[in-house]
Amino acid sequence: MNTQDSRPLTILLVDDDLDCRMLIHDALTSSHSDAEVFEVGSGEDAIEFLSHCGEHSVASRPSLIYLDVEMPGMGGLEALRRIRARRDLRDVPIVMMTGVCDPEQMKQAAQFGANSYTLKPANAEQFLRMVQASMNYWLTIHQYPEHHIPAEACRS
Repeated sequence: MNTQDSRPLTILLVDDDLDCRMLIHDALTSSHSDAEVFEVGSGEDAIEFLSHCGEHSVASRPSLIYLDVEMPGMGGLEALRRIRARRDLRDVPIVMMTGVCDPEQMKQAAQFGANSYTLKPANAEQFLRMVQASMNYWLTIHQYPEHHIPAEACRS
């Protein structure tokens, strides 16, 4: 997609499960080879990344965040709440991911500002398709001021 914003796509992937991160990373880069995918293993690491702390001092602002719900230490819901409290990150789409279907978590994620809430399918192929579909939506279909189709490409 040719967008108004020519910056490379930056995706932050937050999940404590290394195998899960590897699957998601492969799905993201196979769909968007130009995407730069950063991985962290906890909510605390996500906040550090987004605050440009330590080894993340030159990290790019993400275009999209995949955030696992259940992680040791700071879980995904608390990380989501902290991310949405920051004005500079309020417009970044956040896709919550979990292996557990919990209606209360879904409600809380919506209240805290998640853009979507997805269940991780047990089947690896279905999981890859789900990740690719959500990335396609948030990075090519959904339009927002900093990343959109130029006016001349739209119908009048």
